[in-house]
Amino acid sequence: MSNDFTRRNFLRMASGAVSFTWGGLQIFAGPPNAAGDAAINPLPPSSQPFVYGTAFYRPPNPPAEVRREMLKDIAQKYQFNIIRIYPAWSYYNPAPDRFVFDDVDEVMKYCDEFGLRVLLGIVMEEAPYWLERLYPYTRYVDATGTPQRLVDSPNNVSGGWPGLCWDWDPVQQAAARFIHEICKMAATHPSMYAYECWNEVHIEPDWPRNQWIQPQGLLYCYCDQTISLFRRWLESHYGSLDALNEAWVRHYSDWSEVDPPRATVGTYLDWIDWRNFIVERTTWQMRYRLAAIKEVDTHHILESHSGLQPPIEPFTLDGMNGWRLAEEVETWGLSNFPRDATQVYHGAAKFELTRSQAGAKPFWMTELQGGHGSNGMYESPHMRPRDIRLWNWLAVAAGAKGILYWTYHAEATGGEATGYGLVDRDGSETERVVEASQDNRLIQAHWDILKDYRPKPQVALLVDTDNNILTFAMGGKEDASVQSFRGYYKALWNMDLWADFIEPTTLGKSDYKFVIAPWHIIGKKQTCEDLLKYVQDGGTLILETAFGLFDEKCFYNPVIPPYGLAEAFGYREKENYIQRPRSEWVTKEAPGGPPLRPADEIIYYQPEIEFTLPVRVQVRANTFLTPITVSSATAIAHYRDLIVAAIKKVGRGEVYYIGTNLGASINGGDDAGIALLRSIITKAAHPPVTSAKLRPRLIEGPSNRSLLVVVNDTVQDVTEAVTLPAGYHQAFDVHNGKSLAIGAGAVHLTVPYEDAVVLRLEK
Repeated sequence: MSNDFTRRNFLRMASGAVSFTWGGLQIFAGPPNAAGDAAINPLPPSSQPFVYGTAFYRPPNPPAEVRREMLKDIAQKYQFNIIRIYPAWSYYNPAPDRFVFDDVDEVMKYCDEFGLRVLLGIVMEEAPYWLERLYPYTRYVDATGTPQRLVDSPNNVSGGWPGLCWDWDPVQQAAARFIHEICKMAATHPSMYAYECWNEVHIEPDWPRNQWIQPQGLLYCYCDQTISLFRRWLESHYGSLDALNEAWVRHYSDWSEVDPPRATVGTYLDWIDWRNFIVERTTWQMRYRLAAIKEVDTHHILESHSGLQPPIEPFTLDGMNGWRLAEEVETWGLSNFPRDATQVYHGAAKFELTRSQAGAKPFWMTELQGGHGSNGMYESPHMRPRDIRLWNWLAVAAGAKGILYWTYHAEATGGEATGYGLVDRDGSETERVVEASQDNRLIQAHWDILKDYRPKPQVALLVDTDNNILTFAMGGKEDASVQSFRGYYKALWNMDLWADFIEPTTLGKSDYKFVIAPWHIIGKKQTCEDLLKYVQDGGTLILETAFGLFDEKCFYNPVIPPYGLAEAFGYREKENYIQRPRSEWVTKEAPGGPPLRPADEIIYYQPEIEFTLPVRVQVRANTFLTPITVSSATAIAHYRDLIVAAIKKVGRGEVYYIGTNLGASINGGDDAGIALLRSIITKAAHPPVTSAKLRPRLIEGPSNRSLLVVVNDTVQDVTEAVTLPAGYHQAFDVHNGKSLAIGAGAVHLTVPYEDAVVLRLEK
């Protein structure tokens, strides 16, 4: 690897220097300038420690004549403590040496006046048109080789979307200068609190604005510079072209012949290498942004958030890994737009995944839908006060330490026009903003309970994103993986159990009672060894179909599971039966003839698997149905005469193998899978609070007070008992102040449909 690559793009600017290496992914901030050294005069410590507020300004909305009064209402009438500003690069850097921040400066002065904090966006996904004109070769290029010109978009009305490729020096230099200039302006304001370093991190053009887009138009970036960097990355990774040829099964004669995969179905290891390179590139870009900010301002919080949350949502196209990004910032967050058909358990999984990625750092719900979603002729159902209440308190129960809405004032123009506002277009009050204000006051009033609270999951879901990439390479989509994770989480949600999402590198530090490995089709040697040790040390492991189907090089393993697990776990997979939709099975006889499909063929059409242990239940197959042979394991399920599930005690623990994609089956509506998992998991993992139809979550306080968040995710009002830990004697509804009786270790209450009730429990 050349020195030019390892020390590439040494950037020197008047305000300081940023030195970084793309290959080693190291960044060193240069000496701070006068603005960075200047004494910051912050606002007095907030009387509202929980971060709570709203996105407020994205030009041109709201108009200049109403901004001050709206900010006054936000601070004084609704008592929020933070606003978010979304200043796009293209809008504020209209010429190479021109930066115009007058309106942002004005908004921040009002925030200084009213005691509001500011979360300031570093919005680089709208590049200046002059930069494209001067350096047209820096455009993003899709897998067909088509450059992406700068355009407007539904939520980027000032144009410049999707930005330009950061692998080019002119883009990096211009971006660093813009970041320096906007941070210089912002750092002088007492209201400056945190930088939103990257909004909804992903490769921007892969979220298309083209309604006629084809799959290869979603894959980025295939510009000359990115491909050149990929080749150098491969050279560093493999050490020689011969080693790459062996791994990829190629006969390249020169590095210049190496090209990233471009079809949505291809060979496999090249896809994994290509997308992992892109993940590192995205992480590098985050580091570059952070270094540029810190050259000017080292006093304020560095925050970022994701828009999609893999693996419960697709991973491969976005090119980002939440764990790697969260390591770089000080606060990690997520977007949540629940009225765009998000089921409650899916949203809860997003919270837990974000918390898991953040580790010991705080996490925020950086965007919560404020009003109805809008995109041209599309509108989501309206956000109701009950939605505000449910998602606020569920986020708090999951451990969030901040909530911001998108957005305060209904959007003005573009595809999002008419939508998302907490208040109406004329600024008038809505039931939504009243509920948001009340929730804020209640959250702040219970900060003593919430300050150090963090859920303590007993169950973990194992995530290795190479499995997502391989699934994408196999079929152009990740449904088998995404549905598996969602289904397992749905089961845990209905057991009233919290869950962590963990990477294989943390298995050795794991003290979870249960580890579930959804759709884990690559059996890496270290992962297999760590899972075996986890079980031997007393943990319970749940594996499903095709665990370890491929090795690290994406070759079909001769023995599944690999690396000695077949012997240790006492089972061995046979060939899979791929599953087709049940609706395609035809049993009706053709007139005057035999059945259209022979009965034996139903094995391909999601047949019912018969479990006898640990509970008698029928579970519908999904994705694969995999028979096994057992050596020392005990069969617990059959399809006809085929063994398709087994259990074995290993050391002080035990392992369950289930020969289908159980998570996808559950996510598809088969609740029998939930009953099966409940019979396995609740033998050792016990929720502190539980109910039948309601979903309670306990926020245990440090003294004699706790909060109980009770969610009703059904479409009917539910009245029932919630069992409580011993010692609680009083319960009060925090919204209406009414007391509820506690008797026989339970509290009885009614929760309206799709709503939440919050109780304060006292001992």
